[in-house]
Amino acid sequence: MALKILDDFDVHTEKLDVNETFIRDTLNLQIENWARFRYTIHVGNNASNLHSKVPVPEEVKATYRELAKSHYEVVTSLGCARVSLDMVTQSLGIHPILFKKSVKDFYFHTGCLLDNLARLIYIINDPNSATETNRRGFLVRHWVDWGSLRDYPRYARLKRSQHLREIINIRNNLTHSWSCPVVFVNEVPHWPLAIRTKRDHPWLYDERETLRRRYRRWLPLLPMLSSDFGFVERFQNTVFAKLVRDVTKFEQSYGVEIR
Repeated sequence: MALKILDDFDVHTEKLDVNETFIRDTLNLQIENWARFRYTIHVGNNASNLHSKVPVPEEVKATYRELAKSHYEVVTSLGCARVSLDMVTQSLGIHPILFKKSVKDFYFHTGCLLDNLARLIYIINDPNSATETNRRGFLVRHWVDWGSLRDYPRYARLKRSQHLREIINIRNNLTHSWSCPVVFVNEVPHWPLAIRTKRDHPWLYDERETLRRRYRRWLPLLPMLSSDFGFVERFQNTVFAKLVRDVTKFEQSYGVEIR
């Protein structure tokens, strides 16, 4: 069995690296269940923690180590998203490009967090995660993202979250399309509600009238980002609570014990 989590487990007593410690102690983010997952897989960096009556295949060792890579990406992406959120507020009024960069950074790191959560869910829950390849011959675990994640029963309801879909839509807007215009009302930045569900928005300059007619509802940008961060912080904590319970599926799929 994976390492048993003690009843008195406390994330604040765990020995973490400098980035993880900053996220825990300075940013004070909700990473209790992330830490529990990290503990129960024995961090995941060293494949010698996998024990079996027969030799452990190299692809299983590599898959185990990728649990470490992805859970580290999740927690550091959470920290970067929080820092980016702070920079959004700090850059307001300093220069538009700093403000624009900070907003994009926030959703970039949020997307990275979600995609690495998807990889963890896939590796832990899919019995073929160590070897399955896609049509191009690449390992699925190297390409899976939140959008392509299969519906594993324990996570299906989470995938249907409207708030989650809206965050992903904004991230795709900022990554794959031109930026939705920010409109200032009484010096407060606003985005149209439509940015949460639509793409390819009218341009502020030569399509200003189209923009005005099409989008009647505008929301303050800073509360929107704060709400999205709060959701993602809670979301990853919920997912890690489920992953902690599911680690035994990985052990059973590959006939190993993590200790």
